[in-house]
Amino acid sequence: MERPSRRSFLTGSAVAAAGLAGITGGSYAEQFDGLDADLPDSVAGALALLPSESAADTDYRTVLLADVADAEGEDEYGYEVREVLRSFDDLDVGDVSHVAAARVAEHSGQIGVVVGSFDRLEPGEKTDERGDWRFAKATDRAYATTEGRAVVVHSEEPADLATAAVDVDTDDAATFLDGYEDAGVAFELLADQPLVYFVPDVDQAVFSGIGSDTLDAFAAGFADDPNAIDGTVENQYLLFPATGTDLDDETVERIVTELEPGVVAEIDVDHTPDLVHTTVVAEEPPERDREAAPDAQIDAELDHDESAVVFRHREGEPIDADTLELWHDGERSDEGPSAEFDVFEAGDELPVATDPIATVTLRWFDEDENAFYTYDSLLVGQDAFEVNYDFDAERLEIEYAGDREADPTKLNLRNYSDNRTETLEGFAGEYDALAAGDAITVENVGVGDRVSLELDVPNEPRDQPRQLVSHRVRPPRVFLHRRSDTGVVARYHDEQERDAAEFRLLVDGREAETQFADLVDTLERGDDLELGDYDVGTELLVEWTAPAEPMEVGDLVVRPDTRVAAEYDGEEGTLTFVHDDGEAVDAADLELRAAGERTDVQPGDEDDRFEPGDELTVEAEPFVNVALSWVPEDVDSEYTLSRTVTAADTFEADYDPDADEVELTYVGTRQADPARLGVRRRVPGSGDIDGPEPLFAEAHDTLTTDDAITLTDVEIDERINVVLNDSDGRHRRHFFDFTPEPRFAFSFESRAGNVVAVYHDEVSRAGAAFRVLANGDATDVQPADEHDTLEDGDVVDLGEFETGTELVVEWTVPDDPVEVTDHVIAPDADFEIVYDDENGTLTATHDGGDELAAADVRLHIRPARSEPIAWGDDGTIEEGDSRAVELETDPEAVFLVFRERELLDDEQFHD
Repeated sequence: MERPSRRSFLTGSAVAAAGLAGITGGSYAEQFDGLDADLPDSVAGALALLPSESAADTDYRTVLLADVADAEGEDEYGYEVREVLRSFDDLDVGDVSHVAAARVAEHSGQIGVVVGSFDRLEPGEKTDERGDWRFAKATDRAYATTEGRAVVVHSEEPADLATAAVDVDTDDAATFLDGYEDAGVAFELLADQPLVYFVPDVDQAVFSGIGSDTLDAFAAGFADDPNAIDGTVENQYLLFPATGTDLDDETVERIVTELEPGVVAEIDVDHTPDLVHTTVVAEEPPERDREAAPDAQIDAELDHDESAVVFRHREGEPIDADTLELWHDGERSDEGPSAEFDVFEAGDELPVATDPIATVTLRWFDEDENAFYTYDSLLVGQDAFEVNYDFDAERLEIEYAGDREADPTKLNLRNYSDNRTETLEGFAGEYDALAAGDAITVENVGVGDRVSLELDVPNEPRDQPRQLVSHRVRPPRVFLHRRSDTGVVARYHDEQERDAAEFRLLVDGREAETQFADLVDTLERGDDLELGDYDVGTELLVEWTAPAEPMEVGDLVVRPDTRVAAEYDGEEGTLTFVHDDGEAVDAADLELRAAGERTDVQPGDEDDRFEPGDELTVEAEPFVNVALSWVPEDVDSEYTLSRTVTAADTFEADYDPDADEVELTYVGTRQADPARLGVRRRVPGSGDIDGPEPLFAEAHDTLTTDDAITLTDVEIDERINVVLNDSDGRHRRHFFDFTPEPRFAFSFESRAGNVVAVYHDEVSRAGAAFRVLANGDATDVQPADEHDTLEDGDVVDLGEFETGTELVVEWTVPDDPVEVTDHVIAPDADFEIVYDDENGTLTATHDGGDELAAADVRLHIRPARSEPIAWGDDGTIEEGDSRAVELETDPEAVFLVFRERELLDDEQFHD
């Protein structure tokens, strides 16, 4: 992306200020209301799938929106956007217009949304369907996808958040924007910025001096990835002052300077009655450069006896003490390591006398290169407070348990709830000095409220820890789910261990014969209790009885574990649902719908039960969306057993490269209504998201076998979809896809020592249309040698190849062959990946197998590192060799990749 000159920044600021002029005459709350804000459709469409915090049963640290329509790649706007995009293997970034994401406050979870002009994606293993939405799961992620929109969730309970997003789409739950009018204002006023962050809870931002007594919320608009500033940039900020707070320019500049990831050069400030807008010219900040810093392991430990933090040089290279900086409570100390050492080397110790509540950081800094590396930071006093909460009295107590007197004026105490934010006097209002046993009480702390106690010092260097206590009041959570082998299982989710007798299980409103206390004495986080199997339709409810008024903390309606296949007979015009496997279901609880309406014939009309081997047959015309759902009369629940589009496999496509034409042919045997069909054409990256055209209806009154239409001026990467229209004309589902260029047409596998290429495409193609190359030369075996026509699942046995060989499949139909698939023969090697959270060190170890070149191996660490880490520049990796990487934040996932293409190993990390 070309960056504007610094001179042009100020011109842009004037434009932004003019945009604000429209709201200076009154409160923004009177002019903006959630989704009624004047947002572009694609922007609103992305944000509208983020559920409110109450609907999601969580809190959001940040909400971001990225306009990626003109992005040059998935990396342009940082790891958060990249993380969402990479969650979908079959998603072309060129087909995406916007990405929205909300970072969940706990356990580093995230809900991500992509919108654009793509077909319904099908990641992971399908778990359910609702309307046009498909639910799926894969490892630690949950998905919900429909045409042009997709949701991916990575959190403690990802399926719940994915369901909440679809609940928003079906108007069964509120959206995030409905609950934050500030957010509507922010995303509208910063709409010209490609990347916008909104922070609904300023305390979650962890910036010093920015609390609920100062701001209700803030937003930032960036022209590029804020974590990769290069040169000079312009960023914009919106500050929403707390009620009754008047922010002067000095305060605004202090806040914005702390928020800005770069080094501030200029600030323009514009005030309105209810918000403050700033335009900031910023320059490249110091760069964290671990490779440039001396390779040393330095740990910080608290010496209680000496009342000091001790930095110990454990091992590694010596460090020139003049390059080391000591930061104490957010200020650089004049007496740093150079006052004690000329060189700080292995075995040396640097004691730093400190208060019982403080933050201390040691970092290396190279002024000439504008580079730094933080060796360690320590928050003193994080274990010096104990929290107790009384649910009945709604009272929270924080007690100081330190062994030395502490200064209470260094502490900020805040109470956050849905309808208020209070900054409290806290310890400073009760004590001149804190001693062990001193406590404060916060009244009226209800369920969902959060109380925060943090060290009130400047956030310098950035990201040093300062939060001593953060306690959100929540009842314990119990998640009920059904397993095919063990029946219903209750999983306990809470940090606090509790007596199992505090929980009561109700089955259809009555106390169950088996209670939690019959199975265990206490419940700890992650415990699974096998409750036994229950009949389909049974309603289970878990109550927490410790409060005076018992609270519901978990529920489940037992759904049928039933597999149903759908078979359409075009000759007879009938659709048959076959009970393939699983439980029998009362036929009266089943409902057939075609195009969203109940059919005249229902499963319960003739049979009492629907059992394995049973069939349900109904008449059905081609191109109708038909679903068989479990809809029990006395249970507020619905579950789709099977869904299909009739005659979905009755199209063929033929591409003429000389004429640039595609012929779509109907090959079904039954006459069909072409008005039910639409054809959509899209070129990736064009930004065109127009609806489908009625091309079949324009060419034919009735579709009969071999009726066709011809599309002209077709580009080889153009996407052509035949989609189904519903009763009101909106396209609902695509069921035939074609691209002249065979995208991802082959995958490679190792079978019995040989490499085979497996053809994957709904469209049959000539074997002679493909050529396989090994390191640039044609392989001995070609697809045409084994298949005249390639069909989905066909295998080409290519033979044996050495490790590191690059295989490429070319599509030879165009004059200039197109590469459609590539693959590198990866070595057969095992690795062990471990993370030591005490010292922040990630270690990958070769655990057996083939020897590798170090230069071929990289570690992708998410999200702790934005760029991959090379194993080494030269040499080999043999069994027992390790690569250690020091991290400042805990990783969520690590991928070990060979030659940037083939996955050798991966490891997922969870709390």
